[in-house]
Amino acid sequence: MLSGGGEMAGRIEAHDWSSTPLGPIHSWPTSLKVAVGICLQSSFPVAIYWGDDLRLIYNDAWAPIPAERHPWALGRPGAEVWSDIWNVVGQQLQDVVTASKGFVAYDQMLRMRRQGAVEDTHWNYSFTPILGDDGRVWGVFNQGHETTDRVLHTRAQDFLIEVSDRLRAATERGRSPTDVLETTLAALGGYFDAARCGYCEFEDGSVGACRAEWRRDDGVVSVPPGRHDLKDYGVAMAAATVAGEVIVRDDLDADPELSDEERERFRRLGVAAKLVVPISREGRAFAFVFVHADRPRRWRSREIATLRDVVDRMSFAYERALATHRMEQSERRFATLFSQTAVGFAELDLDGRVVRANESMRRLLGRGDEVQGLPIEQLLHPLDREKWRRLLAQNARDGESFGIEKRYVRPDGSEVWAVSTVTRLVGERSSPGEFFVVTIDVSERREAERLRGLLVAELNHRVRNNIVTVQSLVRHSRINAVTPQEFETALDARLAALARAHDLLMRETWTAASLGELVVDTLAPYAIGREGRVRSQGPTILLAPTAAVTLNMALHELATNAAKFGALSNEEGRVNVSWTVKQSAIDLVWSESGGPVVAPPQRRGFGRRLIERGATQELGGAVTLSFAPSGVTCAFRIPLSQKVMAP
Repeated sequence: MLSGGGEMAGRIEAHDWSSTPLGPIHSWPTSLKVAVGICLQSSFPVAIYWGDDLRLIYNDAWAPIPAERHPWALGRPGAEVWSDIWNVVGQQLQDVVTASKGFVAYDQMLRMRRQGAVEDTHWNYSFTPILGDDGRVWGVFNQGHETTDRVLHTRAQDFLIEVSDRLRAATERGRSPTDVLETTLAALGGYFDAARCGYCEFEDGSVGACRAEWRRDDGVVSVPPGRHDLKDYGVAMAAATVAGEVIVRDDLDADPELSDEERERFRRLGVAAKLVVPISREGRAFAFVFVHADRPRRWRSREIATLRDVVDRMSFAYERALATHRMEQSERRFATLFSQTAVGFAELDLDGRVVRANESMRRLLGRGDEVQGLPIEQLLHPLDREKWRRLLAQNARDGESFGIEKRYVRPDGSEVWAVSTVTRLVGERSSPGEFFVVTIDVSERREAERLRGLLVAELNHRVRNNIVTVQSLVRHSRINAVTPQEFETALDARLAALARAHDLLMRETWTAASLGELVVDTLAPYAIGREGRVRSQGPTILLAPTAAVTLNMALHELATNAAKFGALSNEEGRVNVSWTVKQSAIDLVWSESGGPVVAPPQRRGFGRRLIERGATQELGGAVTLSFAPSGVTCAFRIPLSQKVMAP
C-alpha cells in the first residue's frame, strides 16, 4: 500500500495512527488500504477523508494545498484542518456521506487563510464516496486542483473592459472630471471587495489631500477631510509612496515597520490591509490611488498589476477630462462674455489704427490708454501681420465681415492667442469706413487642443508599438513551445519582462531610459535569494524606448536561460553584466561563471534569435554568443546613435 508513495508514504507509515479512531495501519479495512494505495500512486492531488470525523490522508501532490498546515493536517479531522472553509466543504462532504453520491465543483470560491492572511481562492474538485464492507460510506475520495490564477486572469480581463467602458462614458462632454475618479473608485471597490478606495494628491512633500473617496457603506469610516501627512501612517511607507513605489501590505497590524501609534491610526480607520499605486509625472509622484481592506488579506501579483493598469487608464482619462472640462469652461465663459459685451472690443480707422478700446481689450493687449492711436498691426505677432493686412484690405473692398485667429504680443514679450471678428461700421454713431473688432482670448483653448493632440498621437503610437511587440512574442513563443504549459510560461515571462521595460520608460516619461536601471530592473527577479551573485557595472548610457525594449528582452532571455541551465541554476554560479564605450560604440558583455558545465545547444531557439535579431535589426549592432564549458558569454557591440546615447 505504501510502496512508491513518495514523501507522504513515509509520513503515513511514521504517524501514530493508534491514537486516532482509525487505529494502527495493519487494522485498517481493505477499502481504506486500497484507497490509500491509489491515492499515493496518483500524480494528481488526491486526499482521503475517513471515518466519522473525516480524518485526512493525502499524497505528495495534494500536500501544497493546505500550505502551512502541512504536514500537521495528516490524520486530523477535516473540520479542524479546514475550519476556515468548513462551512462550505463540510456540508458538501456530509451530503456525499449521507446520500452516497459523488459531488463535483468547478471554480468553487473558498475564502482560505494562507500565509497568515485570508484570501479568496478558486478550485475544481470532486468528492467520491468510498463504501465499506457493510455497504455504507466509510470515507470520501477527493481529487482537485486550484484554479485561482485562471479565474483571476479572466476576471481581470473582464474588469479592464468594464472599466474602459465606464471611463469612456465618464469622459463625455458635459461630465465633470470628478466623475472619472468616482467611477473608477467604485469599480475598484467592487473588484477588490474593498472597504474604501480613494484618490489623493500631494500638495507639499508627503502631505496630501483626498480628492475623491468611495466607501462600501455608511458603516465604513470616511477619511477625515483636510490635509494629511502620510508620515503619520508609517514613515517608510510615506517615503516609498512619494518616491513612486507601489505599497503592498497584507496585514498592517503585524507590520514591523509601524509603531504602535501608527497601527492605532489604521485601526481607527478600519484598515487592516492596503494597496497603494502612485501616479507619476516627469519622474515624480504627484498623486496616488489606495485600496483599503477591513481584514488582513494577501494581495496577489495579478491583482496588483490590474490595479496599476486601471490607475494608468484612470489617470489618462482624468487628464483628458480635465482638459475637456477646461475647454468647455473656456467656451462657456467666452460665450457669456460676448453676449454681455464684456469682451474685448476696439474701433479702428481705415488705416487700422486704434480709435477706441475698452478695458477688456486693453487688458488683453497688456496696455493702458497709450494703445489709442497705435496701428493694431504693430501689436500683432510678426508671423500674423500679413494675414491681417490681406483680410483687412479685402473687407475694405467688399465690406464682408471676417474672423481671424492670431497672436498679440504684449509689452513684456508674452503672447496671447485671440479670435477676432471684424465688421465694417455704418450708421449714425460712426463714421463710414471704420472697423469694429470683437476679440476673445482663446489661449486656454489653444493649449487644450495642443495637449489633446499630443495625448492622442502619443497614445496611438504606443498602442501600435505594443500590439506589434506582443504579436511577435505570442507568435514566436507558440512556434517554439512544445506543450501549452511551456507556451504559457514562456509568454508570461516575456510579457512580464516587456512590462518591466515599460515601467522603467514610464518613470522616465518615455523619453530615455538608463541602461544601468534597465539591467537592474530586468535582473531583479533573478537576484532574489542570490545576493552578490548578480552584478552589473558600466557608465551612464541612455536608451530610446525601442532600444530599451530590445535590450530588456535580450537580457531577459539570457537571465531565464541562466536560471534554468546556467550560472543561476546552482548555489555558486555568478552573472556579471558590464559595458564600456569604445570608438563610438558600446561593448556590453554578459558573462556567467561557476555554474554547471555548459554544452552548446542543439538547436537555435526563439530566445537566441530574439537576441541576435534585436541587436542587428533594431540596434544596428552585432552579437556573439559563446558556450564555453565554464559558462555562457554574450557580447554585444552596439554603435552609438539616436537610440543609444552616451551623455
